[in-house]
Amino acid sequence: MNRALLADLQRQICYPSVTVLQNTRPGDALHADDAASLIHLADIVDNRLDGDVADETRRAITATIVELIGRASSESPTRALAICVSPQHQAIVRLGREVRSRVIIDDTFATRDMVADANRTASYRVITVSDRKARVLLGDRTRLVEERGAEWPLLKDDDQNLAQWSRAVSHAVQAIHREFPLPLVVAGVDRSVRELLKLDGLEPIGTVPGNHDRTGWSDLHHLAWPLIVDWLRTDAERARTSLGVARDQHRYAGGLDEVWDLAHEGRVELLVVEDDYEVAARVRDGRLEPAKDTWSPDVIDDVIDELIETVLSKGGRAVMVPSGDLADSDRVGAVLRY
Repeated sequence: MNRALLADLQRQICYPSVTVLQNTRPGDALHADDAASLIHLADIVDNRLDGDVADETRRAITATIVELIGRASSESPTRALAICVSPQHQAIVRLGREVRSRVIIDDTFATRDMVADANRTASYRVITVSDRKARVLLGDRTRLVEERGAEWPLLKDDDQNLAQWSRAVSHAVQAIHREFPLPLVVAGVDRSVRELLKLDGLEPIGTVPGNHDRTGWSDLHHLAWPLIVDWLRTDAERARTSLGVARDQHRYAGGLDEVWDLAHEGRVELLVVEDDYEVAARVRDGRLEPAKDTWSPDVIDDVIDELIETVLSKGGRAVMVPSGDLADSDRVGAVLRY
């Protein structure tokens, strides 16, 4: 799951925003049975939109979903597929984790499974820095790829002294981190790395010593990935610990109703949710009313999806933990900003 794509999908607001989720079998092309299941889900979309939106909109949405299924059929599948379509936007997202096959129709795309997949695949950034050069590389669990363009890599000008060079690198790194923060690994000699470690808000998860101006992408991935694995392994543990600290500091909230209100006020800094927790509900005067008629147009298929998207849209973070981890928090907890 590409975090830039995830952020783009979370920015989209339009009704109907349709998300189709289906497990798929990895291989060279989409399995015929998986394609048939996706077509069945497209029929469900068509039926649910019938009478809910204009026929022209319904037909256009369904046709686009079928078109994207056809496009996905000729490409290598992963563990699951998400197809997102609205009158204004469309996307195919390949996921590395299994999902519950379903259709969600709302005014935003359902990104819960994408958030969980992004946490698991852990797209991350590596900065290599020396006295002469700085590079940026983006990676996932299989590879690293260097960003190359007008801004990167950075090369020290002959008329720059070391202090000026250090400031230039720090400014450039802070700029990309503000634009799109990612887990960060810094690789370089001590004196160069030390300056980046001083930057407010950067907080690298680890460092790789040595000069890596010419280290290949594959070798850098080999060096950085164990740091990411350790960080991932403790992600759920860190989240649970953060909830405990927040309790002591009176910055904790638990239970869906309480966290829902606080999230919409922009007070949730960290949302922690059990991975399989789902609730269908109506929103009446800002309050949640559980609903069994999930097919009804005024029912949100899964308000947990909505909650996650609200927190992320207001600059918070979301972490999924295994089922049962938050039994004392009614399956959802939050660390509050204040």
